[in-house]
Amino acid sequence: MKFKAKLSSKIVVFIIILSVLIVSFMILLNQSNKIVKNRFDQFGAERWMNNDSLFNYAQISCFFTSETGFSENNIYSLSRSYDEKMMSESISSSEGGRLWLHAYSAKGSVSVDASSNIATDVTAVAGDFFFIHNVPLITGSYFKDDPLNNDHILINETLAWQLFGSFDIVGRDIYIYDKPYSISGVTKNDGDLINDSLPHLYMQYDVYKVLDNLAYISCYEAILPNPISDYALNVVTSLFSFNELEYEIIQNTSRFNLINTFKNLINLTERNIKTNRVIYPQWENQARITEHKLAYLLLAQIILIFLFICTLTIMIIIYRSKISLFFENNSSKIVTKAKNSKLADKIRNKRRERYEKKKLS
Repeated sequence: MKFKAKLSSKIVVFIIILSVLIVSFMILLNQSNKIVKNRFDQFGAERWMNNDSLFNYAQISCFFTSETGFSENNIYSLSRSYDEKMMSESISSSEGGRLWLHAYSAKGSVSVDASSNIATDVTAVAGDFFFIHNVPLITGSYFKDDPLNNDHILINETLAWQLFGSFDIVGRDIYIYDKPYSISGVTKNDGDLINDSLPHLYMQYDVYKVLDNLAYISCYEAILPNPISDYALNVVTSLFSFNELEYEIIQNTSRFNLINTFKNLINLTERNIKTNRVIYPQWENQARITEHKLAYLLLAQIILIFLFICTLTIMIIIYRSKISLFFENNSSKIVTKAKNSKLADKIRNKRRERYEKKKLS
């Protein structure tokens, strides 16, 4: 009796350990999924596929230094090249709609409100920037990239509070270098695109480059058809002939999947070594932090799987005689129950019916 009690307690310990390992693994897996879902800006291709699902899409991001000289002329050339490439390879939208989209942005600063001269960070945007980047809004809406209606801006809650002491300010004007701009919305400070504590605003790129003649496009993003692996990436890469130290191209789509996360885990040391002069925008820095977090979470999951297999193996070795005895004693019972089950009866009846039909024919 004492032996049986001790044996039972040991089995309970093994079951508890295995259960803890499984629960820990599921917690880490859930945490990984939660982290990935928060990276809204990395899944533009998946959202765009809802409009046309004939083939896959991929999101490509390009980052530049001021030395690259990447300009709107390059963007016009890219647009023409995309259209020509798609036409030559007979890639078309099922409903005749837009086949691809793109966005570009620049970083800078301005002085807001002549009386207080509030130094404010600027993200100058164009194209479908707000489709890719889900800038969280408190009030109002995004402005459109429209040269005929270019006096609309978004300001963050820090700047709104400093200027008006309120967030209910949609439609009111603020002055940048004595020129009025209409507020189309107020953004939350808890987004990944900006430093939470600093005043910040969004305006159209064409408007900002007039205010700052040193402004340059530091980020270009495109969502393109990707009928085969790396097709979109190769299309964009083939159209660039800049100094490799002055730009970087990244495929955002699938960057957080298991295979890429495992590659990042293997190459964590190399990824920390920078080989170009590019300064990434805040959203790319956040994406890279996410990659590192996922890599470490994957490492923890691998360790848990290893511990689970080791624990299970030890349990089987210790109780192998009991396990084999259990199967010997119960295998005949299991076979008998299977033979007498309703499913087995149905199978036998169907076989009998087929046999009788053949016999009659």
